[in-house]
Amino acid sequence: MSMRKKIFVLYALGLILLGVVLFLALRHGDSESEEADQKEKKVLSPQTEEAYRAVPSDAVLIFDFEQLGHVSQMLKDTSSFAYGLIDSVSSLGAFQDKLFMAGAEESHSLFSLHYSAINEVSLLQITDMSAPEGVSDIQKSLESGASSSRNYNSHKIYTLPSGLKVAIDKNLVLASSSSICLESSLRHLDAGNSILENQDFYSVLKGTGGEECLYINHKQIGKLFSGSVSYSFLKYSDFIMRMATWSALEINPRQRNFISFEGVLTDNGDFINFAAVLGGQKPYQSKAQAILPASTMFAAILDLHSLKGYVKDYEKYLDANKKYSSYLSNQERIALPDAPTPMEWLASEGFTEAVSAFCLVGGKFEWVTLLYKNSTSLLGRITGIKGKGEYQAPAEFVYKGYVPAVLGEIFSHNPEDQFCKTEDWTIIGSANAVGEFYKGKVNAVKLDKYLSRTPASSFFSEKGVAKAIVNIREGADTLLTVFNKYFRGRITSSLRKKNFEYVTINICPSDGKAMANLSFYAAALSIPPQMFDEEDEEVVFIDSTFKTFWGPFPLVDPDKGDTTWFEQSKKYLSISYMDKNKKGIWGIPMKDTIKNFADLIKLDDGKTYITFILGDKLYRMNRRGAHYTGYPKQLDVEVALGPQVIRENGQYRMLIITGENIITKRDVNGEKVQGWTDIHAPEFTREMPQETVLFGKRYYILRTVSKLRIYTPEGEELTAKNIKRPISRESTVTEDKDGFVKVMGMDGKEFLFNLTTGRIKKL
Repeated sequence: MSMRKKIFVLYALGLILLGVVLFLALRHGDSESEEADQKEKKVLSPQTEEAYRAVPSDAVLIFDFEQLGHVSQMLKDTSSFAYGLIDSVSSLGAFQDKLFMAGAEESHSLFSLHYSAINEVSLLQITDMSAPEGVSDIQKSLESGASSSRNYNSHKIYTLPSGLKVAIDKNLVLASSSSICLESSLRHLDAGNSILENQDFYSVLKGTGGEECLYINHKQIGKLFSGSVSYSFLKYSDFIMRMATWSALEINPRQRNFISFEGVLTDNGDFINFAAVLGGQKPYQSKAQAILPASTMFAAILDLHSLKGYVKDYEKYLDANKKYSSYLSNQERIALPDAPTPMEWLASEGFTEAVSAFCLVGGKFEWVTLLYKNSTSLLGRITGIKGKGEYQAPAEFVYKGYVPAVLGEIFSHNPEDQFCKTEDWTIIGSANAVGEFYKGKVNAVKLDKYLSRTPASSFFSEKGVAKAIVNIREGADTLLTVFNKYFRGRITSSLRKKNFEYVTINICPSDGKAMANLSFYAAALSIPPQMFDEEDEEVVFIDSTFKTFWGPFPLVDPDKGDTTWFEQSKKYLSISYMDKNKKGIWGIPMKDTIKNFADLIKLDDGKTYITFILGDKLYRMNRRGAHYTGYPKQLDVEVALGPQVIRENGQYRMLIITGENIITKRDVNGEKVQGWTDIHAPEFTREMPQETVLFGKRYYILRTVSKLRIYTPEGEELTAKNIKRPISRESTVTEDKDGFVKVMGMDGKEFLFNLTTGRIKKL
């Protein structure tokens, strides 16, 4: 098999999931969970169980969406990473419009993948139309719009002109392009059995409480490979099948630019699953981003801080899978005479991190192995290495095969001809690759800088025991050889619309379990990151990553000063009003997510009302839980955060951050305020501007992800022309004299900035 066909082998799971994500597309939604909600007891509802009874027992993957609308939003948003990844005229895509017309936007929906024929993977959609009128509307639509129908057992199967097959069972609407798949679902319903009979899966499902998740059946993953990848890669499904029994990865969509899946790889304490090996390690923060070049197309990173512990567990895994004897035989075969064994050599060198990377170096793609150990300056002097940034001259690498013999096949693609060293890193590879590292030609732009102005900038700050990265955009030619014709076509279509696409995988243990995070990033950056260009250009993009705050929010009475409380349940989305001791007074179920703010306002009628936003609707309720007339009101913008209620000239105003990274000011009715200029910050804005008074005048201080910007009460930026000395987001703003304020620059040095003229002075 050629080298190009081996590139993404062990991490094919991430790539296959990417293909599935592209097929299904995804949604807007909440981000990181709060600690308090993690303690909330997770209960599996009867309605959720009923929907799963329609999932056949041979499901390979199951996507669980609380609302069908969560899928559609991404499909129709032209600025979304998912736009264009599924044909709107496809049989399944077109059917969603029928469901929405019948009121299914808020309906619980499952999408399961099944191996329905030779090398064919089919999708089954199950939507719970709990409202009787919704089922009735769909029934009427099918009766009038189907090209044909037939009876199957006790059900009628409709075939739409697009070829999609649809059936109804009580409140469940079932749809698939495959008759085999749909009939299997109906047989399971009639027989009263389903995927719930699989005890491993049922245990996982109860553990999540039926939250929005991606469930992976590792024992069936070989079938997904058969229907998704090209023939050359089928044999590598074995590793993924042995990764775990089931994986439950919570879907964490981060709006436009990336989507992530995070959860547990279950192993039932059995070392036949590789998850048991990873779950026993301790997480660390990788150093690889500082040595890997920006031209890295793929990298697999392994923690070796506890090398002996890792190898011990790895040997248990090999023994459980009857591969331990061949593992030992291979080490004995390649061991040099009168030299340490591969394991002894790795242990004696004290390496704490191992990286296998595929990079563009010297005008060609090369595999390199990078081994890290935190050396001392004394050791550097002894070995003749002058410092962390300087390299020891290349030399022949005599321990060929030692690294892959201990750490696995992912390190076996490297020719291991030569090596060179810095104080901390050992680089192994071909003479060309090692020579490029030694001459510094691959380090003009490092990976950390390449990612610094992209949505994936925080990946390497996350601790873990194993990581992988794939540069989909730059490595597309090689990546596409993995997939079959269908998925290759969908990915190619997506690449035309984005100039940055990346996949990251991070595995981090928690309580002895391997927790996995798979993220897919995609964006149309105004200036894409450069692999070989050192110019420090400003890249403008909207990351749209918010941490959702569910409350409790303090509600301060504008007349009496008393404080009551308001919050939303993450699990059930119900809102609650509480007294000063946070004792519940009332609770009301809701369908959308709060946008991090709630406050009290006093209207002209002399009464106070709770004001907040759910989804893109402005709510106004009295303290008994009754809606104000005409509310909730649909706003004319997509809301990311808000409303932050402020007082301005005796009137209430609301600040809102939109999904387009724009800060707008509205009156209490959600209408635009005259005289206000919307703030369009070039960098992503995670927080509201704060009002401050300087020299007796009001200003807004806005802290974006990287800079501090100052605005007038009308929204005019005073720091817009201050390009050469931007202000750090960590800076304080203090009065000096003559209209100058003291601030701190991005370089950590303080200077003076004039609020009237924009002039700067050195201190």
